[in-house]
This record gives sequence, C-alpha cells and structure tokens, in this order.
Amino acid sequence: MTEDVTGRPEINGRSFYGYDSSDVQDSYTGRDIEAEAGFILPHLKPGMSILDCGCGPGAITFGLAEAVASGRVLGVDIEPAMVEQATRLAAEEGVQNVEFRVGDIYDLPFEDGEFDVVFSHSVTEHLSDPVRALRELRRVVKQGGLAAVVKTDWTFPFIVPESEGFSKFFELFEGGFNRIGGSLNRGRYLGAYMREAGFDVIEVRNQVSNSFGDATVPTAERFITWMDNIPLFRESVELGIITEAELDAVRAGMREWAAHPDAYFSLPGIRAVGVKN
Repeated sequence: MTEDVTGRPEINGRSFYGYDSSDVQDSYTGRDIEAEAGFILPHLKPGMSILDCGCGPGAITFGLAEAVASGRVLGVDIEPAMVEQATRLAAEEGVQNVEFRVGDIYDLPFEDGEFDVVFSHSVTEHLSDPVRALRELRRVVKQGGLAAVVKTDWTFPFIVPESEGFSKFFELFEGGFNRIGGSLNRGRYLGAYMREAGFDVIEVRNQVSNSFGDATVPTAERFITWMDNIPLFRESVELGIITEAELDAVRAGMREWAAHPDAYFSLPGIRAVGVKN
C-alpha cells in the first residue's frame, strides 16, 4: 500500500476505499440531508456559504444547496472520481449554487474564515489525525460560524439474527482501516476531538441508521458491493488474512441474513456541532 502527496491512501494505484469505482460511488448516491444531516437544517439560512468536506457524489451537498437557496455551497472530496460524478449530477439536476473540487481535508485550498458553515460526514474515521483535520475546518469557517460533523462508530453494530458473514465483514473492514491509521470505532470521541480542535461544542448526540424489512437486502448488497470493489478486501487476500473461498462464504452469509424474516441492522454514529468563537 502507498500513500500519495494528497493523503489519499492507495493500493496498487487505486483508492484504498474503492471510491474510484462507479459501483461504490453509486452506493452513496442514496443519502439525503434529512436522514443524514437533518440536525444541521435549523442552523441554515438563505444566502449562507457552506463547505461540505468529504462530499462524495454530492447527495447531501445538494440538500445543503437547497437549504441556503441563494447562498453558495462548495463540496470537496479527496477522490477525483467522486468529484467528477458530483459535478455531472449537479449539471443533470440543474443545481446552480453548488461547485465541487478535489481537495484534502488536512490542507484545504480556502482562505481563513471563508465559510459560514462547514460540514463533514463520515470522513474523520478515515484519518490518522482527526483533530488536525478539524482544526483545518475551524480555520476556514468564519468567527461565530458553525461546524457540523458526523462520524460513525462501528464498535457495536446491532445485527439480528447474529451473522458470521457480517461479523467477518466488519473484522476485515476494521482491519483495513487500522492498516492506514484510521479508526472505525472512535466515533464516541467526536465531541472531544472538536473541543481539542478549538470549537465550543454545543451539541453531541447519537445518530442511528436502521435497516429492517425490505431495506435489509439493499443493506447487504451495499456491503457486498464494497467487498467486490474496495481494494482493502483484495489486500486482505494478498496478506493471507482470508481466502477467496472464505470471502464467498462471507457474501453468502450476508445474503442469508438479509433473507431472514427477522433481519435487523443498526449502526450508531455521532453528530456534533461546534462554534468558532
């Protein structure tokens, strides 16, 4: 595995997380602002400027753009393919007040105090130094401005009935993040990280995603798409952590879980809001 100058982890020239795969990109297009970032909406007003850092294909970014109407929203992502897709979708949907750029959360290409609000969803778990990244978000937000951040915590996902396939998936996923210095299980510390970065933290709450009934098959298939396209799983085979046959068994186990009439999946995350005073 290598890491290039932008801080984008790579395996054999590909994004470590597979975000250069169109299938992986598509797995993020179903996100929306109400479900993923509804807590920020009461803080937004028309005319505001917002930075969405780690915007992916722009699903949440478009919701932010609608919320501030005449304002300006800029989405930044480390993965060029994500930025290309977000730009294309913005043109297709006719969203006029949004722009997308490639950028590194550790070194944002913006002036001090450029934005009224900075937002970031599911980015800090990828980072070896989340406090450094949050300090950079603080730098580009205006005095008195807000930072709203969401970080998942994979320590205790709820899976009913228990599934060996899911358990192995989580083990491999966490192992891959650990190898590049990230952490899937420190979401609970988000408020502390923001305080250390210099924000006055005004809200820290749990935010839970749930899958039940008809939603369980798409949930399992999304994770299987990740297995098929994210290089960290291929690397696990190359490192001798798991075999191809065992990966097939993981896929089968996840599909078996999804078909169970009692199947339920829940993943906690933490959302935090801080003010730059």
